[in-house]
Amino acid sequence: MGADEMKVAYIDLSKEKAEVRDRSDLSSYFGGAGVAFKLLNEYKDVLRTNALRVEQPIIFAKGFFTGIYPCATKVTAAFKSPLTGELGESHAGGNLSYAMASAGLDAIVIEGASETPVHIRIDESGIEIKEAEKLWGLSCFEVENRLDGRSKMYIGKAGEIQIPFACVTVDRYRHFGRLGLGTLFGSKRLKALTISGKKRIRVKSSYYREILKRIKEDNDLKKYSEGYGTSENTVMMNEVGGLPAENLQANRFNVEGLTEDAFAKFLVEKKTCSGCPIRCINVAKRDADSPRIAYDYELIYSLGPLLGIGEAKEVFRLLEKVEKYGLDAIATGNLLAWATEAYEKGLIKLLVPLKFGATENYLETIDKLVEGEGIYKDLRKGTEEAASIYGGKDFALTLGKNAMAGYHTGYALILGQAAGQRHSHMDNNAWFLDFEKYPSEEVVDELISDEKKRCLMNSMGLCLFAISVYDLKTISEGLNAIGIDKSEEELFEVGAEIFEIKKEIKRVCGFEYEKLRFPERLFETESMNGFLNRETLDKMLKRYVERM
Repeated sequence: MGADEMKVAYIDLSKEKAEVRDRSDLSSYFGGAGVAFKLLNEYKDVLRTNALRVEQPIIFAKGFFTGIYPCATKVTAAFKSPLTGELGESHAGGNLSYAMASAGLDAIVIEGASETPVHIRIDESGIEIKEAEKLWGLSCFEVENRLDGRSKMYIGKAGEIQIPFACVTVDRYRHFGRLGLGTLFGSKRLKALTISGKKRIRVKSSYYREILKRIKEDNDLKKYSEGYGTSENTVMMNEVGGLPAENLQANRFNVEGLTEDAFAKFLVEKKTCSGCPIRCINVAKRDADSPRIAYDYELIYSLGPLLGIGEAKEVFRLLEKVEKYGLDAIATGNLLAWATEAYEKGLIKLLVPLKFGATENYLETIDKLVEGEGIYKDLRKGTEEAASIYGGKDFALTLGKNAMAGYHTGYALILGQAAGQRHSHMDNNAWFLDFEKYPSEEVVDELISDEKKRCLMNSMGLCLFAISVYDLKTISEGLNAIGIDKSEEELFEVGAEIFEIKKEIKRVCGFEYEKLRFPERLFETESMNGFLNRETLDKMLKRYVERM
């Protein structure tokens, strides 16, 4: 197998037509993030305009290693974010990557917008744009049961009404989250996309068994395959004083009811993405009448301690509501936490009073956000925008306009998420740097270098949980085993080039590193590494910009 095969489906919803083109000119970027952002960069003129403009594209690209090596489960989504107004990037697993491969596609580009609700169906017979009037208005749980296909993507009401932090649900338990891809689906009147295929995708490699052996023996991965995954982080972060609680008014919380064992009481199944031996998807069911949902640390944090909620069952109630509407759980929890403090300080007046720990009020408020009447129409614009309208930016926990992750560990995490290309804690190894207490002058170079490597991993479609196994040497040897000669240095340069493409897209969208905002709350509440100093962080940001 060579790296020169590249089939891209172009689907125009305005013209109701679709075609598959050969884009082997993109093969040097392998797949995933490299191909997705190279394609997105071809829309520079459109990227300078409103994120919800009809001409804005949605791009999906599967990883190059799909069907070749284990843990290559991810598809990259590239778009302009309606939440931040700049680069939109999200990754999802499930069955999607394998479904795209079985349909003979490396990437999908969706352009235009339909006048009526539609459902895109891709299978071995071709691409069909079907009417979806009967699906429009259905919850994510309902639409999942109405669709067939090897892989299913769909939105709930949040996407339909274009709440800027609406997500796209993938195969029920996975999501394209954080930056509003569901909003773009809604703006295009695209309710769902399903993919099936019969093409054989397994590629024989003598190196497969070696990588599989490393994955099964890797101690870092055993907490997912043998334990309850990231749900153990709640107790760990609390013990070290890095758990944001009650909108980060504290760095510790009573987590007795939020332990991994507390959540495991509701566990009914552990699932895995196609092509992955690690069963890391924890599926729970609150009671006989509730839907099955997946959970992990970020969801526990954002709908638990951040809102002053300390019982697993109450977190599940909130998560079910969020999943029903197709909202991003982290952004929703972040907004509710800010709104609670803003309400307590008298900055906003609400029909439903908010108080930390009051689950019922939060459930009702989520309904109000979706209804979007009065002040709730402003609040559902997201934390950053709501704070711009009503005040309280000093305690609005956003970095690069995206909701802060659940780690108040130190300078590296804050800078890494704020300056990272998609403003996510998964952009780089910031959390590790804080735990290892790296000197501030070394943090910047490590953040940039690690993000470039992750750009390469995301092009291969590799799950970042497996980063301890897939170093550049392993990726190079894996490519060599299928006839592609690339040194570690050459692979790093590919990652660096993708990093530069993403920087260019951000620049075109109007992003400026110098204008990043660090909320005052980050310096008021002690972190895992003590109280932080704004001047130190500003110097680190300056160094980051200079080194890029």
